[in-house]
Amino acid sequence: MVHIIGMWQATCTSRILAVLAEKGVTDFTLTEPSFVEMKSPPYLEKQPFGQIPILEDGDIRIHESRAICRYLAAKYHDQGTKLLPDPSDIKGWALFEQWASVEAENWNEHAFPMVNQVFFNKLKGLPVIKEVVDENREKFKQRLVAFDAILAKQKYMGGDEFSLIDIFYYPYTKKLFQIGEGALIEGHPNVKAWWERISTRDAWVKVSNPDYKGPE
Repeated sequence: MVHIIGMWQATCTSRILAVLAEKGVTDFTLTEPSFVEMKSPPYLEKQPFGQIPILEDGDIRIHESRAICRYLAAKYHDQGTKLLPDPSDIKGWALFEQWASVEAENWNEHAFPMVNQVFFNKLKGLPVIKEVVDENREKFKQRLVAFDAILAKQKYMGGDEFSLIDIFYYPYTKKLFQIGEGALIEGHPNVKAWWERISTRDAWVKVSNPDYKGPE
């Protein structure tokens, strides 16, 4: 049975939960480590940076949420929503990795620093560095022009079908709205329409609910 070490409402854990929900996987467990435990030697042997999430599946252990998502989407390839190209589809995989890189380098690159400053720094009692927020907001605005053009030609971030690529975008896009930056998304009609399409999917609605604690 797949075991996740994470937190039910944590940003990166939510990517994994969305994959499991899209795949209809219910036989998994999740434990929430304490912050003290995450810095302990036994934990650091599992995750050298003392972070979440971690996946354990028999003798397989993986950290980093996007890697875990890839593993789960491949493990359950033949059930639920198709999230990855077929194993033999070389062109499909090349395009998948292209669009995965776009998310990391052009969306998360700017969304994360904004969320980190406004949400996580406040959570930790640290000061918000306004210059970091402002700089990344301006850079993100430029990127969103390109994203809007991309989404004028395709329905989803990875092409014309919903895929794992779209799941990668979930947590920090949700957080942008929570920190009052939703206008960035809503100001670009094709980006707005894409977000409305993916954020209303049953799997995401379920796992992003603050009361979600796993399948019933």
